[in-house]
Amino acid sequence: MGACVQKLEALLFDFAFVGYLAATILYLVYVRSRDDRHSGRGHKILIGSALIHAISLGIGLWVESHRPGHVAFGFWSNWFESLSLFSLLIVAVFLAVQTRARLAILGAFVLPWAVILMSVGLAQAFLASPRCPFASVEDLLNILNATRRLPDLPVTFGAFIHVPLIFFSYAAFANAFGIGLAFVIGERQIKSKHPTAISYRLPPLEEMDRIIARLVAAAFPALTAGLLLGLRWARLAYGTTWAWDAKVLWSIGIWVVYGLYLTARYGLGWRGRRTAYLSLAGFGLVLLSYTAANFFSKFHVFVTGKVG
Repeated sequence: MGACVQKLEALLFDFAFVGYLAATILYLVYVRSRDDRHSGRGHKILIGSALIHAISLGIGLWVESHRPGHVAFGFWSNWFESLSLFSLLIVAVFLAVQTRARLAILGAFVLPWAVILMSVGLAQAFLASPRCPFASVEDLLNILNATRRLPDLPVTFGAFIHVPLIFFSYAAFANAFGIGLAFVIGERQIKSKHPTAISYRLPPLEEMDRIIARLVAAAFPALTAGLLLGLRWARLAYGTTWAWDAKVLWSIGIWVVYGLYLTARYGLGWRGRRTAYLSLAGFGLVLLSYTAANFFSKFHVFVTGKVG
């Protein structure tokens, strides 16, 4: 039973990846063609792929929560499934933005991040078990489920929700980054003496600026709550708040940058390029925190699943 369920989880992940890749290609084609049929098909494929992806993660979470000696929040303690969660939330946030703003062209700037993250997950699977990357996903899940037993730690709702809150904020920041990149390109095209066709296809700068601000405003409370819940759980589990842990320091740096963004945007009335660059810088810190900081952290260490 367990092997069949795990095989299903891996298969659904593979289907979701192919769907995201196909949708991203259709959105990129839409940028050049401006044919609504491409964006419409991409949107439908994206919704279906996100549902498949959510089921895959749900299966993995269910398996982990019913494994003797394991705790549910251990599900997020490895690179592969954290990358999977990150990419799903990027897509979910984009779909929410698309539902409200109906600016399909922005998919070409946002969705590649989801594909890149899942590609890294597939690469990790291949390194852990060098078969075809798609077949390797099942092998990696077997390895992770055998090795990711966490030490005896207090199990609280805050501990479980801490990681999804952080990743939701990261996903919103990724969307803000993609749209910020479109903003910078659009602004430079407008000022150029020889603008290309893309300058006429991008949304108005004011609208992109407004979407970025709303994304950051939605993500910031989630980031704050995730950090506070993590610190509170650390106090319960280890008797310390990890005040000098590398991951915590990077996370505080992210919080400061986006706090400055909101202060500048809503308190000082900044608009346009300056706030767009702040959002780009903030996501740069997110990527560093998610990757490099883990190598210097004593408490936030991802399980790789690599054998040997």
